[in-house]
Amino acid sequence: MARPKGTTRVKKPILKREFDRLINAVNSSLDMQSKTKVKLTTAITLLYLTGCRISEITQLTTADIEQMIRENEYSLTNDTKTKSARLIIFDANRKQVSFLRKILPLHNDGYLFAKNNSNKPMTVASLELQMNRFIHKVLGELYSTHSFRAGYITTAHQQGLSLEHIRQDIGHKSIATTARYATVTNDEISRGKSARVW
Repeated sequence: MARPKGTTRVKKPILKREFDRLINAVNSSLDMQSKTKVKLTTAITLLYLTGCRISEITQLTTADIEQMIRENEYSLTNDTKTKSARLIIFDANRKQVSFLRKILPLHNDGYLFAKNNSNKPMTVASLELQMNRFIHKVLGELYSTHSFRAGYITTAHQQGLSLEHIRQDIGHKSIATTARYATVTNDEISRGKSARVW
């Protein structure tokens, strides 16, 4: 069933500036429990670095992060919406790996997003709800967990990667889907307007 006319709003991508705002908001929060801070920081960092969906990170464990750091890559299984295995490759200069080291749990060898101190992962819906509440509070309602995916694609496109390269990297079936995510940012729109002769 389609959304009623007038209910769809433009969504914004989460780029470096928004990522920094989210991390700073977690770190500066005085009323957030330390476990929640760790969970949010971990999810924000993984979504930003990988362009994954929430459903693709809920099952990750400490061992998975250790593998990402050790091998500079990680293969997602095909039991997610993407339906095909996806290889995530981290940058050659290891800058992304330094972010991964910051979120590597020191005293946990289980799921990164464990449910209520258990050895079971949170549900996708629970983690997504918690994340979206925080994102809306910090950035506004035009952002969501899916904005990380849009930001990942937008950044790759701005860096000159072809849509086909990005499509394969992100695991889209259709290049048209990838093209919809490659957003023109507000800064680019502003630069274009200021350069235009009226």
